[in-house]
This record gives sequence, structure tokens and C-alpha cells, in this order.
Amino acid sequence: MKIAALIACACLGAASVAAAQKFIVAAPAGSGADVAARAIAAQMGATVENGAPEIVAKAAPDGSTLLFATPTLTAAIALSKVPFDGLRAFAPVARVGNEPLVLVATATFATSSLFDFIALAKANPGQIAYASAGRGSATHLAFELLKSAGTITLAHVAAKSIDAAVTEVIAGNAKVAFAPYGAVAAPLRAGKLKALAVTGATRLPLLPDVPTMREAGLLDYEFNAWLGVLAPAAASKATVDRVNEALRKAMQDAALRDKLAAMLGAAPAVSTPDEFATQLRREVATFDKLGRELGLKLE
Repeated sequence: MKIAALIACACLGAASVAAAQKFIVAAPAGSGADVAARAIAAQMGATVENGAPEIVAKAAPDGSTLLFATPTLTAAIALSKVPFDGLRAFAPVARVGNEPLVLVATATFATSSLFDFIALAKANPGQIAYASAGRGSATHLAFELLKSAGTITLAHVAAKSIDAAVTEVIAGNAKVAFAPYGAVAAPLRAGKLKALAVTGATRLPLLPDVPTMREAGLLDYEFNAWLGVLAPAAASKATVDRVNEALRKAMQDAALRDKLAAMLGAAPAVSTPDEFATQLRREVATFDKLGRELGLKLE
């Protein structure tokens, strides 16, 4: 009886820890990252709060409080003063999705190719406006990388969300935008927008006729608005591995995978902690270089 009671108590304890697990989403409520985090958390029996990365940096390293982040994290570390010790404040757990962006233009835009768009921007420096989900967002950073790679200057219309940015382009207040596939699928089908290129290493299965940025001429350009999970820096390897395995198990759910694939434009995949750590370090270095080249700062 005593052994059975101990087992029962242990099971109850494990269930209570799982129930207490919480994702802190470093993105606004209703954003793509927030929607994805809530879908994954629901599959894991976890809760979600929108908040700043430092909440996780200061949390207990037991895996109960996790950060759900996007490239906004690496950009903030490289381009602004953050109230935590950069990447050293976190233990990378997994990238749970790479989200290539689609470069879309208003249906009446003068060009339908990336090559011609860059030529037009060079001929009219600072005259073509792009819309983003706001300074520091992945969609803003994608354009800063494009400005550097294409040696062009553009005007910036900073909207409050990606949906608002897409609306600005449809309305003609901006000519182009980078956006996740899920945010532009409907207006692309309706002919309200046209796709010029995608930012990933390969074409999107749902947009097979749209070239990558590299295929379209920018050989050094690749950018993904990844979604990833991090724990506090002091989390043990056992804790990191346990959470990584829990994420892998959650991602085996067909309904969750289908939902994320519709958002991302490609099937989600869970990386190893080391793979994610390498990606984060590389991205901080990229944004640091970009900041020095363009004088870009995020305050």
C-alpha cells in the first residue's frame, strides 16, 4: 500500500507541474506567434501569458516558465539595450517552426519580380513605401536585410500588426510588405496582392511558382521568422531535454501540425537545443552587422 501511495503521489506531483507550466509569449496577443504558442500550449496542457523576455530570464530554472520567442528577441539583443544578459540569460530548447515570409506587392504595382522591384527602388530612392508590423518586428527586420542586400532605400509605414500592414498594401498606402503566408493567403487568392518572392531557403509548397529571394537574384538573402522556445539560463540539460521531448510529442498531433502548417506555409519541425542555439548566435551576429552597416537601432 505504501508503495502504491507513493506512486500515486508522484503522479499527482507530475500532473501539477505540467498544469503549472507556462509560456511567456514575447509578442502581442492575437499575433501569429501568440496564436501558435496557444495552439502548442493547449496540446501540452500549459498556459500562456503575453510578457517580456526578462520574466523568463528571472524565473526558476525548472522548466515551468518558458519563453516563446521570434527574431524580435535576437534583434533586440543586437540592436537595443535589454534588461537581461543577452542570449546568456536563456537556455535554448527548440525551434518549433521556421516561418518564411512572402514579399507581396499591391496588385497594381509596376513590377511583378524582385529584380525589377530592386531596380525601381534604386531609380527612386526612398520613394517606395513598405509596410511592417512595427519597428523591431520580423517583417521590419526582413526589409532592413533587404535594404542592405539590395543596396536600396525605402520608406517605412509602421503598422500595429501584420494584418494592418497587409491592409496598408491592399489600400495602396504602401507598395510592398513581407508577411507570413497565413496573413496573405486569402488576398493572394482574391487577386488583391501578388507575390514576388519568399525569404526561405526553398520555395513554399503552397506557393510553388514563387521563387526564393536567392533564386530571384539576392544570393545572400535568407530569412525566417522562426518560432522558438527558451528556458532560463540555469535550466539543467535534463530539464531542457525534457521540454524538448514534450514539444516533439505535442507536434506529433496531426491537427496541431495542420494548423501550424497553414500559418507557416510549410510543415513545422522541432530542432535540437544545439541547433537552435547555433541559429540564435548566428542571427544576433547578423543583426549586429546590420546595425553597424545601416546605423539601425531599436529603442
